[in-house]
Amino acid sequence: MEDILDKDLVGDPSICNLLFRVGKGRLDVAVYSVVHDNSLIYRSFPLGQEGEDELKFLETTIYDNPLLLADFRRVHCLVDSGNAMAIPAEVDDAADRERVFRAAHPSFEGEIFTSSAGVRNAVFAFGLGAPMAGFLRRTFHGVDVECHIATLCRYFSTRPGRGNSRRMICNFRPDAMDVIVTRGADLLLANTFSFRNPMDAVYYIMAARHSLGLDPSGDELLLAGDQNVRSSITPELRRFIGRVMPVIFPPQMFRSGKESLRVPFDLIISPICE
Repeated sequence: MEDILDKDLVGDPSICNLLFRVGKGRLDVAVYSVVHDNSLIYRSFPLGQEGEDELKFLETTIYDNPLLLADFRRVHCLVDSGNAMAIPAEVDDAADRERVFRAAHPSFEGEIFTSSAGVRNAVFAFGLGAPMAGFLRRTFHGVDVECHIATLCRYFSTRPGRGNSRRMICNFRPDAMDVIVTRGADLLLANTFSFRNPMDAVYYIMAARHSLGLDPSGDELLLAGDQNVRSSITPELRRFIGRVMPVIFPPQMFRSGKESLRVPFDLIISPICE
């Protein structure tokens, strides 16, 4: 099968990074050389239907694609866990952060991870089931495991144009979006919303802006991610918001090849916002 990632697709894995995203029902994988341009290989694999054993599908998919088991330079793993939450930066003790997370998710029994948000007032915590966390560590030596929304927040918090103004960033997938709002170096909102109709995304965006008192004329809205969703809702958003702009694709990742444009945005930026 042409979609199988065989080891012979990459000559020297030690100069390559492996990026993979464990999402709801899907595994996205990218491999690229940090030395050679136009080298990126991208694949997207299903992880079964809702209610099925996602970990079993993940294990099978990885073992069926031998390249993923190579000895890479770096391995970045993003997890769309569904339970990520922002915790005030003042809670700086690991045990206290875990207590806050478990208070918000009392039925969760797995392992808790934390990720930098790149802002001064918050960090992110998220949970993974112990079997999933153990599998990732056993399979990928030195893997960096992050929640996807922390990666997005950290990336945008370091982009030019922060100042003291407020801005909203929306990252789209075909059926969901991540919404981040910052004011200077502070995080005001970070959440993920699912939708069936792209017009529902417009409603969520406008409701979030209204709840935070964002200025329709002055507070910008940046759009990233799925091109089809962006194209369908941008004209509608511009009816209500004065500054609606696409996020510029990071040139350092575009050097890896045009295939990089197909990779989920949060995954393709993960190596450049560590």
